[in-house]
Amino acid sequence: MRKNLKVGQVDWSYLDNGMGDEVWLSFHGYGQQAEVMHHFMQELRPNARILSFDLPLHGNTSIHKNKSLSIGDVGELIGTALREVGAASCSLAGFSLGGKIVLKMVELVPAKLERVILIAPDGLKTNPLYWFVTHTVIGRWLFEFFIAFPQPLLGASRLLSTTRLMNPKIHEFVSAQLSTREKRQKVLDTWMTFRYISPSLDQVRKKIWRYKILPTLVFGTRDRVIHPKLAKKLSGNNCKTAKLIMLNTGHNLTTKEHALQLRDQIQ
Repeated sequence: MRKNLKVGQVDWSYLDNGMGDEVWLSFHGYGQQAEVMHHFMQELRPNARILSFDLPLHGNTSIHKNKSLSIGDVGELIGTALREVGAASCSLAGFSLGGKIVLKMVELVPAKLERVILIAPDGLKTNPLYWFVTHTVIGRWLFEFFIAFPQPLLGASRLLSTTRLMNPKIHEFVSAQLSTREKRQKVLDTWMTFRYISPSLDQVRKKIWRYKILPTLVFGTRDRVIHPKLAKKLSGNNCKTAKLIMLNTGHNLTTKEHALQLRDQIQ
């Protein structure tokens, strides 16, 4: 069933299967909608109550025009959702951009969390281009210029891919996400919406340890969007801070098949 929760300046739209012996909040990746993580989590945790949220600017979740998602918006969502379902605590799952939300929630409200599953999460490293565009006037102006005139950059990406100076998979991903003016504008709008949601990994690690949260990191060995080597940012060299699971795949980690692969490993 699709429902809505108003938190601050965000009207969150989410799917709720309405029953289960544990509560999970899940968040999808860029360009997806709540259905992706909802189906994934139903395979992964078939006995759980799952609340799967559309991210701002995705699906039916809306945010006030020209506003950025605030730290308060993220922190308050868990408390509001728990009151809605009558639970004292919950677990979290996030994929890619949704993983960035989950990392911030661990930092902000660890006392309400039991388990955390991070699937190729964004937020483990700050991309210099992302910071430049979202935190400087000239960066945003240059990206707006690129929205109108994409040919030079996309042509350079194609050349680097052809000469193998850049991984062809990265070129494919960039081309798919930026092929139309509408898609390029959505990238900028999403970047600006999430610009204040930057988790402190040092704080995340401390909260995981202090509140005895059970984190699981899932990466694809062939992922070139969120590289698996970034797992060490949270798990450490000896995986003492988090359990690490590597799947023999790329960035598309939220299929039914992957959920079934993970089910036994995450019991």
